[in-house]
Amino acid sequence: MSDAFAELGQKIDLPPINSEFILSIDTFLGTVLSSGRGVDFATSLLQEATELLKAPPARVSSMTESQAAFLVSSGAMTEEQLEESEASVARGELSALERRTRLEAVAGSLSSAEVAARLDRDASSIRHRVVAGTLYSFLVGTKRRFPAWQFTDDAKQPVLPGLPALVAAIPEEMHASSVQGFMTTRQEDLRIEDTQVTPAEWLQLGKPVQEVVDILDSFLQS
Repeated sequence: MSDAFAELGQKIDLPPINSEFILSIDTFLGTVLSSGRGVDFATSLLQEATELLKAPPARVSSMTESQAAFLVSSGAMTEEQLEESEASVARGELSALERRTRLEAVAGSLSSAEVAARLDRDASSIRHRVVAGTLYSFLVGTKRRFPAWQFTDDAKQPVLPGLPALVAAIPEEMHASSVQGFMTTRQEDLRIEDTQVTPAEWLQLGKPVQEVVDILDSFLQS
């Protein structure tokens, strides 16, 4: 049994285990650690997977006609993609899609320690920024995660311009996976030289955050 597995076992309640289970977890942890992510990241992934298993099966979508129209008009989906999505719900594929997108939200996020290192700040500073609404985060169990889409590679501007206004506009009940999908999907109304861009790309270019907030509000109110 690896040291990483032993450390993880101290953080979560493990069921009775056999050699195949240990090998699977060891392989999982080895993959996580070799990618440069720590045990906290592995713990968050497993905790999110556990919550998904506890959740009841997804039901047929109750999307309204106006919401469906918004998805098409915003460029998030074509009519054909929307029809296929509705068909997949009828085939019972929605649960698998939900599991994948929620785990992708965790996979595409950073720990508090990683954010502190990235911004060259201490842990206390990061907590203050969460309270002040200048960083967007979500909880997985007791672990706070920070989606990577809000950060840039620019040392002078390491966080997206306008982020506080966007954070204030995101409803508390909106799941992080939905927020990630919105921020990383090209929008019809966000264009640079007639090319659609994602909200994250739009903000990184220094464009008005209100444009992004308005698109988000339109969907939430539809």
